[in-house]
Amino acid sequence: MGVSKIWTLSADDTGSLIDNKNAESPGFTGVKRNPDDLAAVLYTSGTTGRSKGAILTHRNLQSNAEALVKCWQFTNEDILIHALPLYHTHGLFVATNVSLLAGSSLLLMKIFDADAICKRMPQASVLMGVPTFYVRLLEHPDLGNAPKNMRLFVSGSAPMLPHTHALWKERTGQTILERYGMTETSMNTSNPYFGERRAGTQVCPFPGLR
Repeated sequence: MGVSKIWTLSADDTGSLIDNKNAESPGFTGVKRNPDDLAAVLYTSGTTGRSKGAILTHRNLQSNAEALVKCWQFTNEDILIHALPLYHTHGLFVATNVSLLAGSSLLLMKIFDADAICKRMPQASVLMGVPTFYVRLLEHPDLGNAPKNMRLFVSGSAPMLPHTHALWKERTGQTILERYGMTETSMNTSNPYFGERRAGTQVCPFPGLR
């Protein structure tokens, strides 16, 4: 498959990634950070004007990940298919941080590939994507029973058409959970994990949202 080396990182902080890091000569001294210190500067898409650098703190990223783990019922038994780009908050912070905090497994894909995702679904439990992901998967001939072991499909970053929402439920028996967030804040609201999920609505604010 063209992969020369695979680095591993387990929930208990063991694995070849840690071993390799520990074997390196010391070249950087860790700096103690406070919860409200800067963690990242992520640039907005510029849909309402010029792109802006959004300042995100350690507290923001941690509290958001904790809220998502709780509200979306993530555990260390979950396996998330991650085919989102890592240059915006959905892929970089939501999918990644939630998996790391919960100790879940992460199937990190280079690009969105409907064929590869259909093949991975039987071994996975969660998929996070954008509406186009689901449109493309619905067009794929191998979708069939591939999602039968999946427990959660999340969609965001753009509105989902009610037709796509309804057709996905008809074809898979699963109701997509839509969520809303911004680069400046990360995730804010979503459909409920338990209860009715209506297309085009994200009415439940996450814990700690003010």
